[in-house]
Amino acid sequence: MTGRPSAGLRVAMALYADVTYDSRVQREAEALCRAGHSVTIYCLSGAAPVGSSFAVVASKPTVSAVLPDGSSPFLRVETSFVLGRIASRSRWIVGYVRNIRAWGRWAVATAGTVDVWHAHDLTGLLAVGPLVKAPARLIYDSHEIFMETGTAERLPGLLRRALSAYERRLAQRAVALITVNDHYGEVLNRRLRPRRIVFVRNCPPRWTPAAPIGSRLRDATGVAAAVPLILYHGSFTRHRGIEQLAEAMLEPGLASAHLALLGFGGTRGELEDLVRKPRFEGRLHLLDAVPPGELLEWVAGADVDVIPLQRSTLNHWLCTPNKLWESLAAGVPVVVSDFPAMRPIVLDDPSGELGAVCDPADPASIASAIRGIVELPPEAQTQLRAKCLEAAHTRWNWERESAKLVELYGELDRVD
Repeated sequence: MTGRPSAGLRVAMALYADVTYDSRVQREAEALCRAGHSVTIYCLSGAAPVGSSFAVVASKPTVSAVLPDGSSPFLRVETSFVLGRIASRSRWIVGYVRNIRAWGRWAVATAGTVDVWHAHDLTGLLAVGPLVKAPARLIYDSHEIFMETGTAERLPGLLRRALSAYERRLAQRAVALITVNDHYGEVLNRRLRPRRIVFVRNCPPRWTPAAPIGSRLRDATGVAAAVPLILYHGSFTRHRGIEQLAEAMLEPGLASAHLALLGFGGTRGELEDLVRKPRFEGRLHLLDAVPPGELLEWVAGADVDVIPLQRSTLNHWLCTPNKLWESLAAGVPVVVSDFPAMRPIVLDDPSGELGAVCDPADPASIASAIRGIVELPPEAQTQLRAKCLEAAHTRWNWERESAKLVELYGELDRVD
């Protein structure tokens, strides 16, 4: 549509999850508000951070207890007989579908008249996509290749094919598909054939560490400034490589280093057991997640941030996770899995290497990559941190990425 600019769009975001730690959703909402649009996030739980320009309305469906909380029977080892497994999984699927449909009806009814429904991930698309009617428009924001994650990846073949076909049908109703990198975009374009794809990486805004660097992380762990402090931050879930990273801390050359695990998720209880094991000698520290607005201050305290994602799914193989951008934004060198999307970012930056790559399944490989950074002379470590900050300030930042989101909405925000 072309014509004169309007006074801004009424945007409703559908997030079938907790918004509290979802930095991408919060950043997108704030960027659109600053561009003159009105944004309300409809989610399962959480509230808008103090001072936010956007609103948050949260509600959990009461039709069934089935929620996206990691309790899916597809994600755990079942000990029951075959018929019992089939029954529990069938009940879960039915309950999940009923919940999404009920929640979608609630969200659309509560939002009333809007100009754009911005559906986050496949769950948000399934909830509101079928209910969006013209003149309202639909945007599908796929943070990942959803069919290659979690329960979706483990569904029975027939059901998985049916869900994929339904995703394609709904995605083609959207005016645009937004995703986080070109590797995901290639897969999603091939599978969904959307009208248009826009790449919006979830990089933090430009940020400069204050001096002294990293006091919050070191204060929380009690690790002295002269001791190497390694960080893993993000989700505590399967296939993140946390166990392999912990084993790497026992490799030669890292006997004095400490590892901080900062985050939240379903495997926290297992990690609590892990950090208590005598063989780690108290060098593993488990910390609660912090709000997105405070995260970089914590990350900046690390000497190395390690992202040892396992090659468990296509989604992991092609990902550029939030923690990669957050590490660079905080000026912290990274060790990442030697995967096709992350490798060129870390090794082929115009200013030089921003860290190292490793075989994430091999603790010895992880340890070697870490040692290559922490054993650098102090001056070289300072220069490496400066290169990470330079890359974030010039290439990988929200100011550049959000401009593409704002441009898309600016095109929609034209009236005849």
